[in-house]
Amino acid sequence: MSSENQCRFTARLRNVRHLAAVIKSIHFKDIATCRISPDGLTFILEESRCLFGRCLIQKQIFEDFNFMPPMTDGAPLNSESQQEPRFVSQSGSQHGSNQYYSQRMPPGYSPDGTANFGINLATLLSCLNMFGTAGSSSIYTGDGTGGAIGGSLNSGPVTAIKLSYNGTGTTFNLTLEDDGVVTTCGIPTFDPEPPVDFEFNEENHSKIIMKAQWLEEGLRDLDATSDRVVIRLSPDIPHLRISSLGTIENLDVNYSQGDVIETFVYQYNRPIEISYNFSHVLNVLRVCPMATKANMAIDSKDFMRIQFLLPVVEHKYLFAEYSFSPLEALD
Repeated sequence: MSSENQCRFTARLRNVRHLAAVIKSIHFKDIATCRISPDGLTFILEESRCLFGRCLIQKQIFEDFNFMPPMTDGAPLNSESQQEPRFVSQSGSQHGSNQYYSQRMPPGYSPDGTANFGINLATLLSCLNMFGTAGSSSIYTGDGTGGAIGGSLNSGPVTAIKLSYNGTGTTFNLTLEDDGVVTTCGIPTFDPEPPVDFEFNEENHSKIIMKAQWLEEGLRDLDATSDRVVIRLSPDIPHLRISSLGTIENLDVNYSQGDVIETFVYQYNRPIEISYNFSHVLNVLRVCPMATKANMAIDSKDFMRIQFLLPVVEHKYLFAEYSFSPLEALD
């Protein structure tokens, strides 16, 4: 492929921990798809069409972010106005609303010009921790008004990083700098896995927003040996019940609006119960300790999506998301 048909991407981040933390939050398997768009970087994972993970590092997180989509045989379309990213669509191909190119894209690119490639997350995380500074937590855990509750963003040594990618067939390059010492890693990329045709119904769903801490504590109180977890939603108290079905006993955790639930949107006048693979749902425990908010939504086909807000500094956030297919109806 000629160089003019390749994308050009470079980005700089002052603290490598931010990138490492959000990738770790969805790292339930090694092989992932990385998607680079004008809005930022997205990493996407999928397991057996039942479990989906996604994280977004918006371009606003970076000190410097430059992405040039590849050229086609036609001229690029209008890309003057860009909306803020919307981290709500499972497809992930558009975080905003712009279409940049109408002509056919080269292999490895979406119709809108975003770059897509496969990458090994274990290798990526190992490279990010080259100086041993990516493992400790530095996620800002403030209360949203700037007052820090937990650790400091600048605690411990800080490693800066530059990312670059030159298109299909090239390596994903990391240049890390720590106290004047510079090292460069080139991670092989490969053709991404075919995308799964899954789209969450944004127009018809129930929604629950609570502190991530409450969701984490509830899940840890259940029987982790259970093969399924049951989510019960009701217009009456308790509005949300999460139950594990064990071989000896069933355990329940109840949540109600005004007590733990901050926002409750429910579209039915009767309770519903939906079961999910509990081992899949427990993956959210990777992200809960770093997140402040959990947004749980269940659509009309019983697909469940939980989005997490990870504050970095005041008014800047990372986003992580898990989605789950329902199991068969309970007997």
